[in-house]
Amino acid sequence: MKFNLKYLALALPMLAFTINGNAQQSCPKWGPYVKTVGMGKIKAELMMADVMFPSKGIAPFTYACSVQFGIGKSGGYCGIQQAELNQPRPGNNIFSVWDFPNKVQIRAQYKDPITFVGGFGGEGTGLHSHADFGWKPDHWYTNIVKRWTSNDSTTFVGYWIYDNTEKTYRHYVTFAIPEKEAMLHGDIGSFLENFADEQKRSRTAVYKSYWMLTAQNKWAHPDSLVAEAGDGSWKAEKFGDDGVRVTSCGTSPWQKKTFYPTRQKDRPDLIPASVYDMASYYDHSQKKIFVNWSVLPTATPQLSYTVNIYDNSAYTGKPLATITGTDPEQYSVGTTVAGMNLKKQNYYIGLQITDIFGQQSEVKKTVLEEKTP
Repeated sequence: MKFNLKYLALALPMLAFTINGNAQQSCPKWGPYVKTVGMGKIKAELMMADVMFPSKGIAPFTYACSVQFGIGKSGGYCGIQQAELNQPRPGNNIFSVWDFPNKVQIRAQYKDPITFVGGFGGEGTGLHSHADFGWKPDHWYTNIVKRWTSNDSTTFVGYWIYDNTEKTYRHYVTFAIPEKEAMLHGDIGSFLENFADEQKRSRTAVYKSYWMLTAQNKWAHPDSLVAEAGDGSWKAEKFGDDGVRVTSCGTSPWQKKTFYPTRQKDRPDLIPASVYDMASYYDHSQKKIFVNWSVLPTATPQLSYTVNIYDNSAYTGKPLATITGTDPEQYSVGTTVAGMNLKKQNYYIGLQITDIFGQQSEVKKTVLEEKTP
């Protein structure tokens, strides 16, 4: 009996040390990381994937990267983040791109009013943005990265989120990167990160619906996903037909690298591109026709536009003027028309947009006519 009491007295502090030790060492050294398999050689125009924080898996200082990507000679990542719990600021997103080998500064071409842009370091250097858009637990968010060319030395890369509950798109930021025709490339990666929580609490994120739009405007998806992490306690589970649920810390036993077959349609479910409304007017002082239009948040986002102005109601023949551009935030253009005489005739204006998914809208039409009192 004396031996048992002595053993118990020794075992209790050892048990406490072991529990505390596991609490501090039960997290993987890196990851968990989820990656598509077999898509690394695709040159892509667009990448996207869905992410969700389940309400029972939220911990402070958690980052759930949804799309880690290569872009030209560099790369970047985007996703959603939880900072401190019960903080007054809503949950945010992140979009970051590392500097390029030529050392030419990356710059922000566009930012949403709630988006902040600044530099980052500590893991290389580059340009970073975040927006406190207020994600909600148990809601899915599609993170979309789209590239397009500006000129002979610059490529744009933009970041959108589709809120699967509200069914709305929002453009948060576009960076201008210093490389000609920089394509998106590499397998799409996602990871779950504890970036500042010293208690190393358990945290969970769910990922699904990985897609690429190739340079040939064809949709591609993986046949499988792979989940892995560094030494430490973590877990991955198949989620639906095309996803993986990952948990970092507090799981037992530790999991090994695991592959998950996926099953997806030939293309994602997208509504057609559309223009909500348009109008036009003639500015007599500038002698210009101005055309403006709108695209609803529930519609697929605009990437480029073409405006044609005709002298006939059939909208046929060679246009009197054509205005084209590639700009997701351009919804108004102006142009002169040679020999224009609004008092003698009407002018017939057609608008067609192409969305970020390569879909063209139907032609929206309006008539410009002389207005009289």
